[in-house]
Parts: sequence; structure tokens; C-alpha cells
Amino acid sequence: MTGKRKYGIWASATLAALVVLLLFPSNSYNDPDTFWHIENGRYMIEHGIILHHAIHTFYGDSLPYVPHEYGFQLIEGWLYSIFGWPGTYILTAISFGCLIVGLYRMMELSRTESSRKGVPLPCLIVLALVGAWIYYGYFTSRPQMLSSCLIVYYFISLRRYAMTHNLRSAFAMVLLSFAIANVHTGVWPVIAVFSGMQIIETLLERKGRVRDWIVYAATALIGLLNPGGYRSLFYILTVTKNHFNLLIDEWQPIDFGQWESTAIVLALLFFALVLPFSLKRKPFRILLALGIAYLGMTNFKQNLFLWLFIPYFAASAVETTPLLRRIADIRFPFSAKASIAGMTLGLVLNMAIVAASPPKVDAKAYPVDEMDYVMAHTSAGVRPKVLARYGSSGYVMFRGADILCDGRQDPFITDASRGAFGWTAFERSMYGFSEKLPAIVKEDRPDYVIAHKGVSAKLLQQWKDAFGQPVYEGRYGSVFAIKI
Repeated sequence: MTGKRKYGIWASATLAALVVLLLFPSNSYNDPDTFWHIENGRYMIEHGIILHHAIHTFYGDSLPYVPHEYGFQLIEGWLYSIFGWPGTYILTAISFGCLIVGLYRMMELSRTESSRKGVPLPCLIVLALVGAWIYYGYFTSRPQMLSSCLIVYYFISLRRYAMTHNLRSAFAMVLLSFAIANVHTGVWPVIAVFSGMQIIETLLERKGRVRDWIVYAATALIGLLNPGGYRSLFYILTVTKNHFNLLIDEWQPIDFGQWESTAIVLALLFFALVLPFSLKRKPFRILLALGIAYLGMTNFKQNLFLWLFIPYFAASAVETTPLLRRIADIRFPFSAKASIAGMTLGLVLNMAIVAASPPKVDAKAYPVDEMDYVMAHTSAGVRPKVLARYGSSGYVMFRGADILCDGRQDPFITDASRGAFGWTAFERSMYGFSEKLPAIVKEDRPDYVIAHKGVSAKLLQQWKDAFGQPVYEGRYGSVFAIKI
């Protein structure tokens, strides 16, 4: 082995490990949905069922629920039950490692499609930046961690099958379609769209075979084999009903004028820069570019797909794109295997850090102190009814209380959940912490109300007049004991 080769191996491994170590584990926690994902998973494991109804709510088990994320919840709940919070980071680390390898393979695939060899330095820089943003923006112990990885590998298998008609790739497509439909069913339509794009290209190029149509049909039909059936596959139609989803921040249109959106703006500009040099007059690439551009500009939740596929377009354009050509000429003795080893070492070290010093829930963002008080004043085995804001209700449920509404939107926009002011449970949880709170409390009859410190002094005084003085005040806010 030459000295240059040895240098490349050690440099690749060291750089990969350092980059991963800079992705601090503490930033992958404290997402509002994480808590009820864990509780759903633990409940399903304990009872040996797949949930088709909302649990731990003011309505008992009467509200129907589409199990569109049950696979992720089972995995997350199982890991948490065994390891606690370090268990959730194990899933984060494994998912992230698999995703980075998948994105690298996708860049290799893109360059093969463009009759180019190797992965030049600009591709590695793009991969590092994209990976860091995805980690900080989307790997917060949510189903996207698993589904984004599965979608990337499905995409790779789809394009490989289109090039080789290899049965191994066809089998991978069917298996991955099934996995996505049972881990994070709500995003399954994305792979259906990718398949549709490939079918269109096949028809336009007149290269289709009977076996191709059988493979695409099998990929589509196997998606139905999930506990929620077709309703889970089209869950997006449920959450967008009456535009209720727009009440949630991540579903709102991206405000490109805010500094928080700087990275997204830069990603879109980079995408626009490389796009003319990466389409190669291929129908699939043109259709994919249109789809990714649409999703990338829609909202933060769907902006993830822009980041996932920037590497695919960039990989085939680095030698012809201005500003990238000169960097592409720089020769770096990169070793893919050494980089994967270094990344693995970095993730293992991060897992050890989390195990040695598990993260704590942010007591200013979630009612940690307040729920300590509530549960201390509740008889063992009893779940008190606690009314809290939408963003903190998942944590309240996780701690042992029954709540009005949690992050699962679909049960709480049903007519069965309507109450004061004709609002659904979801609307009451979003709008209720206002001057209308006393009327909602009178009808929903909670045992406790937890109010956030961020409300105005005037509004807080109105609540004190209605409920009496708070029985406890913590770092998050105030606890009112309701006696009706």
C-alpha cells in the first residue's frame, strides 16, 4: 500500500469521525411528537395490539386513529423501554448512518447514469452539508428518520432496475415499498410518484417489458399490506382536510425572508445552479426536478425531500457547473470504506456520550415540573385529566395524564370530538388558551389546566378569576386545579 493510499484512508476516517462528533446528540431530542410516539409504542407492546384508536384522551378509546406510523412507534417504544433516552439515540444514529451511506450510493448511481466515474470532492462537501442539515432539522426522534432512509434506498433500487432489469433490484423495490408502508405509511405516496415518473420515462423511451409492469404493480399492491390499508396510504388527505394542518408551524408556507430560512434559500439557489447541468434531457430527471422543486418550496415538513435529492442532481453536474469545476479538479485520496468506518466510530462515541449523560427534557419548553406536581397529587394508577397546549400535550400524555389532543391530528378533527364553540378537540387545543378557556374548561371538565408563562398578564388574570390562584408554578408555567 502506497503512502498516499494510507494517508487517504486515515484522512477519510478521521474527517468523517470529526464531522459526526460535531453533530451533537443533544440536538436530536425535545421534539413535541417524540413523547407520544414513545407512549404509543409502549402501549402497543404492552397490549399486543396495533392502535386504531387514540389513547389517553378525554374521550377514552372512542376516537378512531389511522395507524400510519405504527412501525416507527413500535421500534421507538421498544428501545425507550429498554434503554431510556439513550435508546432513542441508538435509532437516530443507525438511521443517520444508513442515510449517509444511501446518499453516497445515490451520488454514485447518478454519476453512473451520466457515464462518469468516481465521486469528486464537491460531492463529498455537498454530502456533508446536506447530512448536517437533515440531522439538525429532521432527525429529532420522529418517523422521518427511518422513512427518509428507506425512500433513498427505494429510489436507488428503482433506478438500478431501470438500468439493469435485475431481479435483485426488483425484489428490493417490493421489500422497501412494504417497509415504508409499515414504518411511516403517510409518506408512501412519494415512492408511488417516483415509480410513476419511471413508468412515464419507460413509456416515452419504449423500453418497457412485461416483467417491468409486474414489478411496478407488485410494488404498488404490497403497499396495501399495512394495518391501516388504503386510508394510511392516503393519510395526507386526512391531515389536510379543511386546512387544519396549516395551524401547525411545520406545515405553513416557508417564509423565505426569515433568517431561519437562510439554509433553505441557499439550498434552493444551489439546486437552481446545478439543475441545468444535471437534467441530461432525461424525462425521469426532468419530472423529478419538478417534483422536488415543488416540495422544496411548499413547507418545512416537505422541504426534506429537496435536501434528500440535491446530492443526486449535484453528483452528475460537478464537472460542468461553474464554481464547482475547479473544486472537482482537486484530487483527494478519498476512501469510502474508511469514511464509513470513521462515521460509525463517531456515531458510536456519540451513543456512548448519551449513555453516560442522558439528555434531559427542557423544563422551559415542556411542563416537567408541573407534571411532577400533578402526578405527585394523583393517586397511583389514576390518569388525571390535564388540559395543556397542543405542543406540550404529548409530553403530558407521556407522563401519565389523559389529554384533550395530541400530535395525531386525525382523531381530533372528527365530529365526535366537537365541544365548546363547535370546535373540534384539535381546534380547542390550538385556539383554547385564550379568553375562551373558561368556557372550554367548563365543558371538558379537566382536573388540571397547565398554562404557559408566555401568556399576557391580562389573560392570566382572567384565568385566575375563573379558576382561582395556581396551585403550583414551575419553569414552564402555572398549574390550575379545577373544581367544578
